[in-house]
Amino acid sequence: MSNAFETFDGGLGISNLGILFKIYGKEKKSKKSRENYENFLKKNYPKEYVDFLDFKTKVEKKTPNIKEIIFDWMDGKRELPNFELFDVYND
Repeated sequence: MSNAFETFDGGLGISNLGILFKIYGKEKKSKKSRENYENFLKKNYPKEYVDFLDFKTKVEKKTPNIKEIIFDWMDGKRELPNFELFDVYND
């Protein structure tokens, strides 16, 4: 299965939150893995990728340590992050 299909949100389109988690997960593995996934998105889903970058910027501005929070969750060091941390459209 393609990397992109794993980030689609119920047929509604690419999920920005899904992409964020996937990019952080790939970055946790290696910088090259993250770059490959980002290049895949840029090439195959350019509009969605631009929308994602806007979302990512807003999330990281709202919660500067969000990457650390997600990494800790991936490592089992904390519970699933509160999804209000990712609600950047109602601020």
